[in-house]
Amino acid sequence: MAQSPERSIFDSLAALDVMSKRDTILAAATRVFIQHGYEGTSMELVAKTACAARRTLYNQFPEGKAQLFSAVVERMWKAFPVMSIATDEAMLADPEKGLRTIGYAIGNFWKTPLSVSFLRMIIGEASRFPELMRSFFDAGKTPAVGAIRNYIAELGKRGTLDIDDAGLASEQFIGMIDESVLWVRVMGSDSELASERIAAVVEQAVAIFLGHYRKPAQRVARRTK
Repeated sequence: MAQSPERSIFDSLAALDVMSKRDTILAAATRVFIQHGYEGTSMELVAKTACAARRTLYNQFPEGKAQLFSAVVERMWKAFPVMSIATDEAMLADPEKGLRTIGYAIGNFWKTPLSVSFLRMIIGEASRFPELMRSFFDAGKTPAVGAIRNYIAELGKRGTLDIDDAGLASEQFIGMIDESVLWVRVMGSDSELASERIAAVVEQAVAIFLGHYRKPAQRVARRTK
């Protein structure tokens, strides 16, 4: 079974959760990066925002701001719950359940305005600091997309779905969700995404994906039930 996800740093920020000292620093750094950008962020400003001593910050992140940013990104992706879905037998036995689990994981990951604002900051500063985008991809996005691709590939290998190109199929599925829950907000609104909207997007994406990739005999069988 897929494990319950760890609470996102963005959810913790929005809910004003009680956090560990490290998460308190990472949460403060997240806010400062969003508000001031990477270039405008200093270790001193993060320490002040976290109500922590400058020495404490450097004890945990001796390499400075770059190491702190990497830690924020790693903590951000730590909450993504489907990294092991390609070996989850329950999800492999029921592709509708597996795809729905992936879809809701993506939608809920980007639900809060803070997560969208953080990505917008990375994109805005990527031309001057390309290492920010590399860190974002290396710490989570690339492994997450890889896990989803491997899951879809395994469905194809088992003959559960009619998959010739798992890379393309995974991009199509992720794209159907990201376009509605993420990119329209990166380019525009900072409002929190309603749970009902996430549900509508995910359920439609699952239906469209399975409608295309189910084997013809499976589609006929479902229509005659």
